[in-house]
Amino acid sequence: MQRFKPNDAVFILPKYAHLYSGNSALVTSVTIDPFRPMFNEYALEFPDGSYAKLFEFQIIEDVPHYRTFVASTLFDSRRRMATTGVRGEASAGQIILQTPGFHLDMRIRATKTTASIMGQVFERGAKGLLRDLEVCLMKEGMPLTTTISDTLGVFKFSHVPRGSLNTLVVIPEYSSRILGAFLI
Repeated sequence: MQRFKPNDAVFILPKYAHLYSGNSALVTSVTIDPFRPMFNEYALEFPDGSYAKLFEFQIIEDVPHYRTFVASTLFDSRRRMATTGVRGEASAGQIILQTPGFHLDMRIRATKTTASIMGQVFERGAKGLLRDLEVCLMKEGMPLTTTISDTLGVFKFSHVPRGSLNTLVVIPEYSSRILGAFLI
């Protein structure tokens, strides 16, 4: 199934963006892979007039009038201390991703095959909570599941596959999105 069509605005995942002239582009044409949709090929035009071809797993929707901030890793507890697990025991960790205005704090509890995530988004320097935010979990740009944070701003995911993941948080009150990458 094709996710994008010509004239759609797309945002290139940070993992691949360094290879191209920008983070955002417009779809000019699509070549469908009938057997593996993640390999649908999109011809893109960048604001500087250059062109490139990317696969579906390398891009996400770029929402008009929203600014997408790519989060960097501020803290990863798994890098700070050695894990001492017992066979069959779940391990836990904390990852904090940051942008100029926000922190995304996630607690991850992982078993050998899956994980659960509980997190919160904080506005730097603010006392109030950010609540009712849409949080999407993705693997290689393909949405896995989406949830809405509660009245305290807490979001949760269970039965998350291990590996390289992306999270996309939509903050409507600031017309902003946070795109972060992490590894479980």
